[in-house]
Amino acid sequence: MDLGLHRVHALLQRLGLPQALFPVIHVAGTNGKGSTTAYLDVLLTHAAGLRAARFNSPHLMSTRDSVRIAGGEPIDEQTWTLARQRVQAADEAADAIRATPFELLTAQALVAFTMLPDSTRPQVLVIEVGVGGRLDATNVFPSENVLASVICPIARDHEQLLGSGLAAITREKAGIIKESGLCVVADQTPPQGGEPDPEIIASLKAECAAKKARTAYVSVPWGTMRVAPRVPVGASAKFGLALAPTSGVTGPAPPTIPLDLEYTQARVAGCATALQTLWSIAHDQPGPSTPAAAHVRSRIRAMFEQGTPSIQSALTHFRWEGRCEWVMLGDTPVLLDGAHNEASAQALRSYLDACGDAYNNTTWVMAISQGKAADAMFDALFTKGRHRVAFVPFSKVDGMPWVRPAVPEELAEQVLHNADWPVDEAKAFSTLAQALEWAKSGSAHVVVCGSLYLVSDFYRTVIDSCAPVH
Repeated sequence: MDLGLHRVHALLQRLGLPQALFPVIHVAGTNGKGSTTAYLDVLLTHAAGLRAARFNSPHLMSTRDSVRIAGGEPIDEQTWTLARQRVQAADEAADAIRATPFELLTAQALVAFTMLPDSTRPQVLVIEVGVGGRLDATNVFPSENVLASVICPIARDHEQLLGSGLAAITREKAGIIKESGLCVVADQTPPQGGEPDPEIIASLKAECAAKKARTAYVSVPWGTMRVAPRVPVGASAKFGLALAPTSGVTGPAPPTIPLDLEYTQARVAGCATALQTLWSIAHDQPGPSTPAAAHVRSRIRAMFEQGTPSIQSALTHFRWEGRCEWVMLGDTPVLLDGAHNEASAQALRSYLDACGDAYNNTTWVMAISQGKAADAMFDALFTKGRHRVAFVPFSKVDGMPWVRPAVPEELAEQVLHNADWPVDEAKAFSTLAQALEWAKSGSAHVVVCGSLYLVSDFYRTVIDSCAPVH
């Protein structure tokens, strides 16, 4: 992977600078970016009454579902195809740019937004960073268009690209913060509990100070929220979210919003970050701005003036496929989760613990990308009870030829030879279907995790055979 901004800027120049046409909320971080963008989307659409659109990566089944409009629907096939043709033509014209696959995808998304008819053309974009932030292909928006730069929870990941150590990773993520812009920092409490890593906090504060950014820090009341199992599956979290003031901004006192959410750390943190981001945008006092951005701020202010019922109603529209999502495969409940690193595995373990003691003993179906710290994920997941594990490969990833699955046989061998992990069986299978058949035969429930690419395979090949869990 070749990070850098020179190719994507050249490509967007040929395409008429589509990134300059929309107000945008830009979201970076290691974990929770997707859930944060999904909550921003439903709040902007259903509570603020705006036409919002978002761009997420990696995609779930096809590149088209990385672009969502009209409350979360994938963009139409015709617009997506025409946008791809325009981007390819610009990339391959005289003095070919040879943009990377993700740079082409980012440009395609931005061009597609400009091609939508007035009735569906977005008034505000929610854009998720691909990798890092400073040199990511999405870091192309003019400062006056950026309503807020959002930094989700940071953890170790992609160290071969972003540098070793949390300070280096944090600096790369914070590279999206604009000079004299607005920055919202998500709650950085680690999934296993305790205090935020001081290295992360110090780096974020230094970057915000260097950019003279107006900053709001999200604080989630993890210790006082009421968490209880749901019936038939899952867990709920009830708490009051006290929104924070933004440094350098005067205005009304931030409210406390009562929330009742599905308890996953990503959802709780994502919802809290989204609400704080919108409150901070609504009452921001920026420098030069566009009329479109001013209109978005006024609509968000009106959302908060309407009170919490409209916000709570909007939150019921949230859906983030493949992240702590329960489905029924025959008579077996299956939990789909894209946990793919140590921190997200710890969050998954925390969620299962909240669901009740019945989830101490679990059958897992897993795939893991090469280069990931598999042992750290196993340490997080196999903490109590007894376990059975099926390892499988995932399919070739469209547009990401460098992403490959670890060898299932090697993972199974690794698990069986570590006495610290209470695993009774670990097997390798060549297909997901074979693994699921084995998993269902000996467990009251199954968890599919380790890679979002495995969850994508489940959606492509199995989801039509499943029923939702009510």
